[in-house]
Amino acid sequence: MKRKISVILSLLFLFILFWAQWNWKHLSSFPSIISSFYSKEYCSCYFVMQLSEEQCHDFARQWVPISEFKLDKDNMSVTVKGLGRTNTAKYLSKEYGCTLVTE
Repeated sequence: MKRKISVILSLLFLFILFWAQWNWKHLSSFPSIISSFYSKEYCSCYFVMQLSEEQCHDFARQWVPISEFKLDKDNMSVTVKGLGRTNTAKYLSKEYGCTLVTE
């Protein structure tokens, strides 16, 4: 019985390993999604919709927490770090809203 369970677990592990290698492009993109989404949504909420900081944090909040947050009111930009990746969103105008800044 123990041997049967260990074989099944080994096969499951190999399947997960193969699946992760096959989908590595998509899996490696995931960490950037957290900080880019939060920065863009917060920027749009704060500068376009002109809601309060607390309302915008609630609006942009996700299941995965962020580690750093910086609101630059002078440059009208929001910088967020989450899962080791940092992204910045900058306000363009009322018509265009906010966009992610590529550096």
